[in-house]
Amino acid sequence: MNSPGYFELVWSVIWGWIKNSVVYKILCRIYGGISGSWQRSRITSWLRRENFSADTFKESVAGKILCFPFSLLGFLQKKLGEALGRMIEKSLIINICKGYLHNLLGLNLRFMGFLLMGLGVGIIASGNSSLILAGLIILGIILSIFDVNATDWLSGSALIGAICHLFNLEPDFNWYDNSLTKGKGRCVTGAVFGVILGAVGGLIHPMLGILAVPALAVLFLILERPISGVFFLVLLAPLAPTMALAGLSVLTIFSLALKSITDTDFKWRISGIGFLLMAFLFVYLIGAINSFSMVKSLSIWAIYAAFIFSYFMIINLIRDRKQLKHILVTFVFSGLLVCLYGIAQYVFGWDTQQAWMDEEMFSDIKMRIYSTLENPNVLGEYILLVLPASIGLMWISKKIWQKITYAGISGIMLVALIMTFSRGCWVGLMASAAAFVTFAAGKLWGLALIALPIIPAILPESIINRFTSIGDMKDSSTSYRVYIWMGTLSMIKDFWLCGIGMGEEAFKSVYPFYSYNGIVAPHSHNLFLQILVESGAVGIILFLVILVFFFKRIMTGYQIGGGKGKALPTMMTALAAGVFGFLVQGMFDNCFYNYRVMLIFWQVIAMAVATVYVAKEGA
Repeated sequence: MNSPGYFELVWSVIWGWIKNSVVYKILCRIYGGISGSWQRSRITSWLRRENFSADTFKESVAGKILCFPFSLLGFLQKKLGEALGRMIEKSLIINICKGYLHNLLGLNLRFMGFLLMGLGVGIIASGNSSLILAGLIILGIILSIFDVNATDWLSGSALIGAICHLFNLEPDFNWYDNSLTKGKGRCVTGAVFGVILGAVGGLIHPMLGILAVPALAVLFLILERPISGVFFLVLLAPLAPTMALAGLSVLTIFSLALKSITDTDFKWRISGIGFLLMAFLFVYLIGAINSFSMVKSLSIWAIYAAFIFSYFMIINLIRDRKQLKHILVTFVFSGLLVCLYGIAQYVFGWDTQQAWMDEEMFSDIKMRIYSTLENPNVLGEYILLVLPASIGLMWISKKIWQKITYAGISGIMLVALIMTFSRGCWVGLMASAAAFVTFAAGKLWGLALIALPIIPAILPESIINRFTSIGDMKDSSTSYRVYIWMGTLSMIKDFWLCGIGMGEEAFKSVYPFYSYNGIVAPHSHNLFLQILVESGAVGIILFLVILVFFFKRIMTGYQIGGGKGKALPTMMTALAAGVFGFLVQGMFDNCFYNYRVMLIFWQVIAMAVATVYVAKEGA
């Protein structure tokens, strides 16, 4: 048996002092009384009870209309599933594409050698020539000598093993079909694909032909395994452009729909939240059609639909604990990259402008970071969603170095959140932390009560001044928001039923007639007011009901998973706490103004619901 480490011994001593203190015992009694009252309350009983089932919605008239796309896919599965599956399995073109994909997944050096040679020849044949292209062909010749799969080397790599250990991953390297990485056919496939991609790249730009090699592999991978599209979406959501994400989402939706038809064992998960989301999209579609800027609103609705469907992708493709853990780690790793880049902005001074702030009131604040998300408040909203997931992974990790890894990542995210100087996000973080501590480790409230008076003494003055300015009408950003809210409320009096339509153009078409003090604004700076003004009363009611159903779902899943102290309930609590903190920030900003953050919000909702499914099914 391993002896405890130094940090574990120190912590055990400190924890022993805390547990034996009078203050701790008093706080435990107070917590026990409050917790017991909460557990016995009618509110808790209602939240834990399943008031509606998916079948209830499915059998209703509205449910049948809203579920028509899923019913149609189910009908096609019964009528065409087996025949279409056999056709795909026997298709020569599809098998050639599979050979291309699996040789790249296996990193077969001989295949890659012929691919590079073909790529170089194709580009040169299109009228381009350079030493780099000659080097590409020479590298291809060298690689073609070796008939090995480099992926097999990675599986035994000490570095890969260490990374997997630190992130608490359980990878397997059986992601490619070894039989497709043998024989002469794969060499012909590599050469032909290389020449075609090289010729296309030579006609447009040589770099395009080179980039097309991995892009084509990603395309084939998503079509073969739609779950890979989900992983790409989660990883790239804060990193890639909006339209690229929309295209990736549509491709994954198509792949999932094809899987649902050809896999005769596939059954759609929809649930009450799914029905409500379909209704929410339908109401927004009606609002877009009646918009003051119909064409623009319809294009925005298409993005909303593509991104909201990520909910259905995740809950239908994440089926067990291993997949769930991997998608959460992907989510947190993406957040780490975003936050590191944001901190690098500050350290290296990549942004010299003091934007998004009252310069007279906060002259001591030189910079607000925004990383890949274009605005400090948007970055803060993103961190509100990803930071609790990182803390949740830290909480459920069993080994000390895994806890240290996720604690470090959480610390980096917290620093990035502070450096956004987004006051609403700071308030959201406190709300999120309060929710997580209450349901995951209520006894930590004792430490919080001790720490709260100390925090102001150690925080920089710039942060304290920024925080204490909340609600100060002398701050131009505060007064700006208040005037916009007043104007938006005036708009709602006239457009409360159907709204004005989606997007900045629709808002700008109407808002000037209701603005106060000549304030110009692209949106209402409040998530709930924005949904109300865009989609009317029905839209905001549906959104609020979705949130109620979501938190009820988490409460029922919390009990199914075993309650406090268990891994899945803790993860549910962390994700739900992130959603709660995000909604608090939504009181001060239109968090859906950035479509990528809107996508991430629904992804987090879906990951939390997928966690409930995993707990319920014991997968």
